[in-house]
Amino acid sequence: MSTEKKITDALSRSVCGGWDRGFLKSILEQIDKGRDLTVKQKQTLGKVLARNNPEAQTAHENWAEIYTSEYKQKAVVLAEYHARQAYYKPMSADILADKVPERSKFLRMYENKYSKKVLAQHEASPKYSVGDYLSPRSSFESYKHVEFESDSLWAAQNKIVQSFKRKGGFVIEVCNEIHSAAKGAKRYKLLTVGETTPIIVEERFLKRGSIKK
Repeated sequence: MSTEKKITDALSRSVCGGWDRGFLKSILEQIDKGRDLTVKQKQTLGKVLARNNPEAQTAHENWAEIYTSEYKQKAVVLAEYHARQAYYKPMSADILADKVPERSKFLRMYENKYSKKVLAQHEASPKYSVGDYLSPRSSFESYKHVEFESDSLWAAQNKIVQSFKRKGGFVIEVCNEIHSAAKGAKRYKLLTVGETTPIIVEERFLKRGSIKK
């Protein structure tokens, strides 16, 4: 099969869209003008044609079913992370709204190196359990490394954070969401000794401790 035929076949498929479609049209015009393709163009063309072959078309047509059965659970985990970043924020909002994301864009997000780190942290066994007493590590930097579930006055939050630094707290929940791609990013909801408002801190900033008087 000629290169022109492969390109026109790919362009006839609904799976082919966005940058891929524009690239294939450009290459087809170049061939029609009798111009040779560069080595890099040939390499890129091979990848684009592979992304838009009959098998890809079948996957595209069955994407909603495939997404729901194979990707949805992990997609929500990734969306919780990427919703806090700029690049995949719109698609993350759709995922969290229970919409099926566009296939090619989602797969790019899914294969992103940060996404792989987030999933690894999500799937890792938690180092601590509900009921464990924990203290902040020396790397813990107050507001930079603590989350509150709801807004409150700075003075009230500061009191809790400073109390946590002095007294530590007990784990009341191992959180499902991962908000950073760093090692030790699993999050814990803690109740500081003597306080009633919980805080959330990542595993990498916590250690087992003993209650200080």
